[in-house]
Amino acid sequence: MASTLISKPQPPKLGTPPASGASFDVIIIGGGTMAVAAAYQASARGLNTLLLEQFSTICSDRASSGGTSRMFRIMYAPAHMVQLAEIALAMWREIEVQQGYEILRTQPLVFYGAAEQSVEGNIGQMKEVLAQLGVPHTWYPDPSGLLQQYPAFQTMPSDYIGLVQANSAVIEVPASYATFAVWAPGCTFLSNQPATVTGSSPGGPYQVTCPAGTYSATHLILCPGAWTNSVLAPFNFQLNLKIWQMTIGYFQAAVGQYQYPLWYEFGPPGPNGQQQLFYGFPPEEGSSLLKISADFTNNIYTDPSQCTYQPDPQILASLGKFVQQRFNGVLPIPMTSSTCLYTMSADGEMILDNLPGYQNVSIFTGGSGRGFKFTPLFGRILVDLATKGKTYYDISPFSINRHGIRAGDPPRRARAGVV
Repeated sequence: MASTLISKPQPPKLGTPPASGASFDVIIIGGGTMAVAAAYQASARGLNTLLLEQFSTICSDRASSGGTSRMFRIMYAPAHMVQLAEIALAMWREIEVQQGYEILRTQPLVFYGAAEQSVEGNIGQMKEVLAQLGVPHTWYPDPSGLLQQYPAFQTMPSDYIGLVQANSAVIEVPASYATFAVWAPGCTFLSNQPATVTGSSPGGPYQVTCPAGTYSATHLILCPGAWTNSVLAPFNFQLNLKIWQMTIGYFQAAVGQYQYPLWYEFGPPGPNGQQQLFYGFPPEEGSSLLKISADFTNNIYTDPSQCTYQPDPQILASLGKFVQQRFNGVLPIPMTSSTCLYTMSADGEMILDNLPGYQNVSIFTGGSGRGFKFTPLFGRILVDLATKGKTYYDISPFSINRHGIRAGDPPRRARAGVV
């Protein structure tokens, strides 16, 4: 596909605020990837839609959908996640064919590490699920084959195993959200509009107030990420959520000498008991920097106002030590760094459902670093739920009614996610 690429879409043009009191079919609160995909899906169904984003840009770096890249993977231990990922992949490809440019940069994804249960799953179990579903993959029972196939790796513990799935990809984030916005001519996008639901009778219509005015809609879609509980407060409903501030480093690499893969390491617990989970991306076109992060954090909050947006120097030091021992040609001091936010439910799984008692209100939250790959599919489901109160897809694993999800339920240990 790369040889036939056309100019990629520009970020969405933000609209002029409608007159206060205007009515819409759908109002979407939030401007991350799921919100923008839902805006496209609603617009495609002919629904007059308003999207309200609190920050100055869509998919802001101060939330969870910023940056330039995300990981697309099919490898999961639960079979339902594999199946949903395959549906999402087909939808991504539909979009690429329609628009004529690449959003998913296809390349093998290397999962490797300890042959034991981790907070992200078990590599052996993932292999079994892929085999049962007939998903092509390559299995490495020891690290020798991985080291031979991927010379960028310097060394690995002798007891490591590996699983590679070739139909994985790097998601080009700006192209993704710009595409959905371009495809949503029936949606008005407004920035700098922190929104509050000021009228929430079951069945609607719903009233939403923001600096631009007060608007109403028959259907409401909530994609508020780390700000979920403040948006849910008018419904007298709260979720058991934590906000993880993640640190990302960009490391200089010998890209002319080595081809660096897309990878995730399932390391064993360190001295402090924290599982050593790391992941990284190959360099972007024209760059010699590798995007690398730890899938754990020292910065966990209950309110996004507590987030510092300052990269954690301890995490950066851990990343530097890690890349120096694991990879060839990578300098241990990051050239630059950044942060992003994970919104974590009590069990670490995503929440995608109708808001209890409100058939015309759908919600996505608790993305926990896993959500971006499902963007086109979950956008469709959010509109299904808001307009029909149901969807064709089995989303029961993401139920808002599962144990531990509501505030006040006994908390459970949250699992880390893969970006």
